[in-house]
Amino acid sequence: MWAWIRSLYTMESDMAHNETYYVMMMDALDGELTAVQRTELESHLRACPECAREWEALAALDTLFRQAPLLSPAADFAERTIGLLPNRRTRVWALTAVYTALLISGVIPVILGVWLISRYTPVLTNPDLLQHVWSSMQGTAQVFATVIDALLAGAGRVVAEQPMILGLAMLMAGMVFLWGGVIQRLVVQPRSAGSRN
Repeated sequence: MWAWIRSLYTMESDMAHNETYYVMMMDALDGELTAVQRTELESHLRACPECAREWEALAALDTLFRQAPLLSPAADFAERTIGLLPNRRTRVWALTAVYTALLISGVIPVILGVWLISRYTPVLTNPDLLQHVWSSMQGTAQVFATVIDALLAGAGRVVAEQPMILGLAMLMAGMVFLWGGVIQRLVVQPRSAGSRN
């Protein structure tokens, strides 16, 4: 247990150490260190290789930023940018409307679902109701099966009594396929053949 507390204290003191000297490095780059602080930082950098590496990296970045040319924006950049920004009141109103719509669209279905479940759970779990629903579904399925059977029987009887209707239907389907093929050869294929050349 003492080893854990000692490691925690060491980590905390290392963090305080790093933060103290890091702040001193930043002040040195800005030219805000006193002579005493500058001497303390230099002696620490000679003794601590980790802080010395950090100092070298920070000094290199500072040199890079100081040598980079300063770019200035166009003269009317600020006016144009401010002119493109939407009105603050309109932006706040639009965001409020969007967030309200999102809240309502997410909250209302959840509230409605919870209300419906709490209200109708006792009714829906009633065994008699479930049995009646199941028998009703079976009766509906039997009605649909009877209707489809009657339609197929009627269509079969019509075709058996009037074979000419089946022949006309097959003739019309053949004409559709024939003219579809003709249109495809006349309209679609010449374009594709012309695009190949």
